[in-house]
Amino acid sequence: MNYPSSKIGLGQQLALFAAGLCLLIGLAVVTLGSISSRHMQLSQQEEYGTALAQLIARRISTALETGDLLSIAASLQRFVTNSSAQQIEIFDVEGKELGQAGQAVGQNLYRYLAFVRIDNDIAGQVRITLNADAAKAAHLRLVLSLSGLTILLSVGAYGASRHFGQRLADRLTEMAKAVATGEGENSARQPPVNELDLLANNIKALPMDLLRTRGTVVQRDENYQTTAVLYVHLSSLVDYVDTLDQHSLHRYTDRLHQILYSAAGFYNGEMQVARQFGVVLYFNGDTTAGSAAFRAASCGWLIQSVGHELEKQISLSVSLAMAISQSELGIGDEADIYPGLYMQSTIDELQTLCASKPPKILLAPAVCQDNDIAGRLEHEATELRDYAMLTGFEGPYKDLLERQFRLIWKRLTNAN
Repeated sequence: MNYPSSKIGLGQQLALFAAGLCLLIGLAVVTLGSISSRHMQLSQQEEYGTALAQLIARRISTALETGDLLSIAASLQRFVTNSSAQQIEIFDVEGKELGQAGQAVGQNLYRYLAFVRIDNDIAGQVRITLNADAAKAAHLRLVLSLSGLTILLSVGAYGASRHFGQRLADRLTEMAKAVATGEGENSARQPPVNELDLLANNIKALPMDLLRTRGTVVQRDENYQTTAVLYVHLSSLVDYVDTLDQHSLHRYTDRLHQILYSAAGFYNGEMQVARQFGVVLYFNGDTTAGSAAFRAASCGWLIQSVGHELEKQISLSVSLAMAISQSELGIGDEADIYPGLYMQSTIDELQTLCASKPPKILLAPAVCQDNDIAGRLEHEATELRDYAMLTGFEGPYKDLLERQFRLIWKRLTNAN
């Protein structure tokens, strides 16, 4: 959606904004000054009119006391001639006019009163009339002059802002041309007038996915911890790849996946296909379930036990060969591939051992030295590269594995 401002150049927009802001502020100041000066003018006029009325009242009090109306008329005429009062009137206490001088003519007439006193007694009243047409005209001229000055300043602000705004607009136009592509130029029949819209359209047309770089590599601590590696060789799958149909092969593989995934879930293992017929489960760090090596051994025992039980229920063989070793580093990830490269030699060694299809889980010498391995399970030596063979678990841990076995088996049978 294009707003009306998008049809105006950036330089003109800035100029109009600056001029409008200057005019708005200027008119606000002129209005405030006009109100203030008018209030001051009326205050001064009221003080003058009141003081003049009181002066006339004092001057004619003696003549009024003697009843000399001619003297009163002469005094009133003299005040009209020598002061700014247009009309002066005098009344007795009953409101009867005793004398008058001048004639009040105009649109802005203001009247002021003063009492005539004789020995602290009120003997009459003086009323003078002032014409404020000239003062108001002067005030109007002042307001118009200030308004004209505000308009001139706004015009000046428009010109200055247009100059600097156009320089900025030209700079943005150059930037828009610098990032322009053929797609951006032909995306609209008429290019936008506003330089910001032109720049935005050209940037939008850029292939940002190709220009955006990936973030910096961040090394994760778990990739640099000692990791227990449980290698599971799917021995029976090697024979079934070429003999089973696609549906049966997928169903058989899915069952193996369920067993591995469920067993790894009990011990925070991370599963990954590392070879054509080899799945690796990684365990690192110590948890309440034990060390990484002990958890790997427990997970392997669960997988082997469920596999043997499943083999009794189906017509297919579930032959699995497993071996456990340790790596100084973790599995790595897309942000840091070094640990994964370092891990390959360990996986290659385990793959070679499992190719001989050992009947039980093999334990590397480093795994056998683990405190939890030494204190919680039983193993015996073999002739395969000093690897030991897992033979059993201590009583409490064996009971726990039995309960976990039943949970996995129940889940596996319900799923099928």
